[in-house]
Amino acid sequence: MSSLSIAGHEIRRLLRDRALPVLCGLLVVLAAYAAWNGSAWVGQREAAIALIKTEQQDTQDRSRGFVGKAPSVLPRVQPVLPPGAMATLSIGQADAYPYTADVVALGDQTQLLRHVWSDIGNPAAQAAGRFDLAFVIVFLLPLVILAATFDLWSRERERGIAALVLSQPTAVGRLIAVKALTRGVVVLLPAAMIITAVAAGSGAARPAGLAVLALIVFAYGSFWLALAVLIACFARRTTEAAIAAGALWLLIVVMAPSLALAAVNLRVPPPSQMQLATNVKAQLAETARHQSLRHSTQPPVPRSPSPRIPDAVRVAFADLVMADQALAPMIAAHAQAEDVRRRALDRMRLLLPSVAVQDALDRLAGSDADRALAFQHQVLAFWQARRLLHKAYLDRDAPQTLAEYDALPRFAFQETAGVLQRGVLADLAALAVSTLILLIAAWSMRRRLAIH
Repeated sequence: MSSLSIAGHEIRRLLRDRALPVLCGLLVVLAAYAAWNGSAWVGQREAAIALIKTEQQDTQDRSRGFVGKAPSVLPRVQPVLPPGAMATLSIGQADAYPYTADVVALGDQTQLLRHVWSDIGNPAAQAAGRFDLAFVIVFLLPLVILAATFDLWSRERERGIAALVLSQPTAVGRLIAVKALTRGVVVLLPAAMIITAVAAGSGAARPAGLAVLALIVFAYGSFWLALAVLIACFARRTTEAAIAAGALWLLIVVMAPSLALAAVNLRVPPPSQMQLATNVKAQLAETARHQSLRHSTQPPVPRSPSPRIPDAVRVAFADLVMADQALAPMIAAHAQAEDVRRRALDRMRLLLPSVAVQDALDRLAGSDADRALAFQHQVLAFWQARRLLHKAYLDRDAPQTLAEYDALPRFAFQETAGVLQRGVLADLAALAVSTLILLIAAWSMRRRLAIH
């Protein structure tokens, strides 16, 4: 029996099965709704960003009239993190971190992102979330694949024709491999085409991004095909195979991410944002008390001739810098604790295929934690640059001019990673390793296939 005849038989068998068109039709409907949902979310986010930009421009126009009346006029700036080019694909963690900030040059660092202090990198949030295309891929695509492949060998066993099939001149391992590949191609290829086409129609039409999306779908689908082969080595009845497939889907997609999060929480508890806020307030109050005491005991010495910008302004700026220095160790310790936890979560995701796929889709869509952190780092750098501008006016003892005000730098988020970034490659590598482990396990159990 040749591989071609085996593949032809499987194709005819699948085409006669009325469930396959129903599954494909259901996938089209769900994918279309998910894409619409993602597109609607992107539209809402872009509308909110447009309002923020309008408000920021109004603030800048109003502040222009104060130029020359103070050492510097550095109006409040609200940097924004725009949706990525493939944002409709996966909303991911975009709701869990701030997409805007409040940059007040003479404010403190803890107020930059005060609206949202969130926990980034949660695998439970990666494995579940809004109904978007990523949800369809992570949760529903495995069900479609398992529905078409769970009975690779159990039906022959159950009908008592396994011995007849094995009497043909073909190895049982090759037989199952060809059956699995044929079913996988018949099911996975249309599914990948549906998902890619729907993603392109929703606005995620970047060619390189669509190619990576198809690669992720095929890699994830290959994992579930390998799992179906392993089930075939053990299940002797169709009902057993169906129950095993459903139980493994529940374990891998639903339970494992939650259990992994619980394990990480026990090993590396998340740092308390409330405790940080309390400590910051206490430190600022203590610093203000020391500064007030110092000013009362050591009043500034008047200079002659008097500077154009009063020394009291320089003293106030020095107090701000001193407060920043007092807060720096506390903020750094909190950030380090968050980084340790985030690294633990990143390592854990490589052991969980569903979370690895969600992470890859988030990175492709630009709704991942690394992009959010890059935004926060760029906001911090922008705030520090605004402070240095104020200091420059004090150092030269000359107020800001209208030309300098009009030339104030604007914030623009700089993308730090491409479509096929290192994180996506790591996720794909983790999927490949998981698939290879399943195939090795199935190969070692191939003798069980000959047991009728």
